[in-house]
Amino acid sequence: MPELPEVETIRQSLSPLLLSCEVKEIEMFCPEVVIQYGDAPVLNTFIFDLRRRGKYLLLDLSKDRSVSQHVSTIMVHFRMTGKLLYKDSFEEAAKHTHVRFHLSDESGEKRYLDFNDVRRFGRVWLLPPGGEKLDPGFSRLGPEPLSVEWTAANFFSQIKRRPRSTVKALLLNQEVVAGVGNIYCDEALFRAGIHPASRNESLSESDALRLQEAVREVIAEGIGHKGTSFSDYVDGLGNSGHFQLQLKVFQREGEACHVCGSEIEKIRVAGRGTHFCPVCQPLEKKD
Repeated sequence: MPELPEVETIRQSLSPLLLSCEVKEIEMFCPEVVIQYGDAPVLNTFIFDLRRRGKYLLLDLSKDRSVSQHVSTIMVHFRMTGKLLYKDSFEEAAKHTHVRFHLSDESGEKRYLDFNDVRRFGRVWLLPPGGEKLDPGFSRLGPEPLSVEWTAANFFSQIKRRPRSTVKALLLNQEVVAGVGNIYCDEALFRAGIHPASRNESLSESDALRLQEAVREVIAEGIGHKGTSFSDYVDGLGNSGHFQLQLKVFQREGEACHVCGSEIEKIRVAGRGTHFCPVCQPLEKKD
């Protein structure tokens, strides 16, 4: 957390505010969260694009406000509790603010972009053009779930390559499909009627198609509801998302299933707390 819908919501909330802003200064309150690869000029550059790949957010920088000549990139991974917050006026940095970018907009007004992270697991990279591919996690990302590159044939081949793995571990593997995390994984498996501890070898092609469509649905709906907010996630303006109001199983342990009325259960699968309905998602074991 944040997962793909949350990072995409952050991107959408920040894009109209940051495009064409000049980076005037970088304050590092916790330098260890910043990683630099190669020659990456950041000061006196202009933000010309905000991109997202999986759970990564990338701000592309140019030397000129009027010409998009890519000279460097600021890349952010939020991990568990990271936030990227825009400020239109000066205020003292919050307790867990680790990096502050001092900006100037087109009218010369001062703006601020703070990277805040209670648990310090998040990271900020300063990269040359294309330098994101030097990061092992980024370079191994699989296709985007809403892209045409994530085909049924591609997904089923990944399932067949990992027959003894659980389907939940498969969906959490960022090399298989980028951006899916615990929340949207549990919700997609519920919609597809597949038990999270099912072995991949037990899945048919029709199961794979149903699950792929469920992943696409929950990701798109998560974006539409501006993400899922429990305790930490907010967008770039500090606003909460609303997808938590649509959740069918995640963090509903002990509550009644909206479909069959059975009690939602919680177990551990792939090292993660996992929520499911034992009736809607029966476990079919295969030796």
